Amino acid sequence: MKRIITNPAYSFLQEYIENIPQTFGNRGIVLHAKRNIIREDTVQGVRLVIKSFKRIYLPNRIRYTYFASSKAQRAFDNAHILTRLGFTTPRPIAYIEITRDGLITEMYFVSEYTDFVALDAIRQTSLEDARPLLLQLARHTYKLHQTGVYHIDYNLENILFREHDGQYELSLIDNNRMKFGLIRFEDGIRNFERLGLSAEHLTLIGQEYARLSDVPEVIAIERLFYYKRKQLDRRLRKKALKEILAGVKNIRQISRLARTLSSQYLAAVNFMTSFVLLVAYWWRKS
Repeated sequence: MKRIITNPAYSFLQEYIENIPQTFGNRGIVLHAKRNIIREDTVQGVRLVIKSFKRIYLPNRIRYTYFASSKAQRAFDNAHILTRLGFTTPRPIAYIEITRDGLITEMYFVSEYTDFVALDAIRQTSLEDARPLLLQLARHTYKLHQTGVYHIDYNLENILFREHDGQYELSLIDNNRMKFGLIRFEDGIRNFERLGLSAEHLTLIGQEYARLSDVPEVIAIERLFYYKRKQLDRRLRKKALKEILAGVKNIRQISRLARTLSSQYLAAVNFMTSFVLLVAYWWRKS
């Protein structure tokens, strides 16, 4: 069973949207193919992007069916909220949920294509060259927080920018994980922890965010690097755990190989023993 919700402004694309689950693999070109698959296509003059969310495991199938909105629905709904609040994000076109055996098994989110580019290019830019864009990022983030918007996956791949006449405009994508409500300064400064910027870039952002928040710079920067350090610690622990699990997997593989070799050795010994006994029996008979 398919559940399709389409933005009324794009009702003329309804037939195309309804066929996405069956034709997704052949649509347009692939932009991204890791956890999720993102394809770009053009239909009836509309350049659009289709996101197919990664495989959904059983616990999340139950969760999205009975207890929480799916990622596709949240991406669609949150895009509408951002637009209504005055923030830029690709215009949402539709979302699709596929249900099999009573549970959601597939999800798609469709939006308009945007010519904004990911902010991660700023990592290779000097502080002076990056200063206007970094300041705009701090101001944009402050405005989000003052409006009650907290983007949980706030990283440089999900923040896009475009320059026009020396001014920078920012846009948000991957909006399915957001919180809305009162955002304290402590939570706001923590929102920068996943940016992956250099210390000098982060310091400039922290200074501007502190100025806008009317908080001493030293406090803002101390908290900013405190959360950055905690985030780095979490990444290192996660990496170490993966390496341990990989080691355990290797040990299991070695153990299985040893058992296989042991079985083969025992089979060979049994064969040779049987052969020797057969020869001895034949020799005695003769």
